[in-house]
Amino acid sequence: MKNISLFIAAIAIALGSVWAHDQINPQQAFVVESVYDRVMRTGTIRCGYTPYSVGFIKDPNTGAFSGIYYDVVNELAKNLQLKVEYVEELGWGEQVAALESNRFDMMCSPTSLNAGRTRAADFSIPLYYSPVELWVRKDDSLAQAPLENFNKPEVKISVLDGEQTSTFARNYFPQAQPVSLPQSASFSELMLQVTMKKADVTLAEPFAVYEFMEANPDALQKVNLPKPLITVPNVILIKRDQFAFKEMIDNALRELFNTGFMDKAITKYEKYPNSYLRETTLR
Repeated sequence: MKNISLFIAAIAIALGSVWAHDQINPQQAFVVESVYDRVMRTGTIRCGYTPYSVGFIKDPNTGAFSGIYYDVVNELAKNLQLKVEYVEELGWGEQVAALESNRFDMMCSPTSLNAGRTRAADFSIPLYYSPVELWVRKDDSLAQAPLENFNKPEVKISVLDGEQTSTFARNYFPQAQPVSLPQSASFSELMLQVTMKKADVTLAEPFAVYEFMEANPDALQKVNLPKPLITVPNVILIKRDQFAFKEMIDNALRELFNTGFMDKAITKYEKYPNSYLRETTLR
């Protein structure tokens, strides 16, 4: 009888402990820390990045960072009295999944706003805009062709898998043949596909093409269209449904517009005048 009594008492104590724990922390197992709360707790914004042109530069020899986004994010963090930690370099197609799994807090390099990404991520207000043009070989008569001439099965378009060039090609030229490169390829390889006659045309912002033509003079020409194919907002990519964090970043960016820092950062790296459209000129 004594052993039975001890056994019953032990069960009662165990059940009481579980009940007490549930009463004190009924939802503890289901609480997920928000990005805003994590950043406030740690005092640090953790950044993912994808090197791209002057938007985010990584020196191949020293690993040092520079570029428009690098300067802007550091100034933004300073004004918020936060630190910045650059924790991971990614390919274009990895960005959203990495944010969803909390490997960092935001993408601190250029990201373009497009519908595919909005299904799984949020965006800051635009920092600046990139006009996307069509580019063909210097000796190609397609340079004078109307836009509809590129939407034909015999036309080959150089694109990157899982990146905006493939999206734009699919949306604007569904009949054309995509000549795809992996996400690990550089944007200069898109243009090489055209110069080597593996493709007829590619889509790119002027800055990237001008950089390419420094090493490959007179290799490409812009298709003579009345306006850019599309004007793309350059934004900061943020995890979905993180309203407080997004508001903080947006308001900090607005301050950089108001103080003139944003324009200065663009001017500092814009080797080719008028390569980008600025938010302040569109207001």
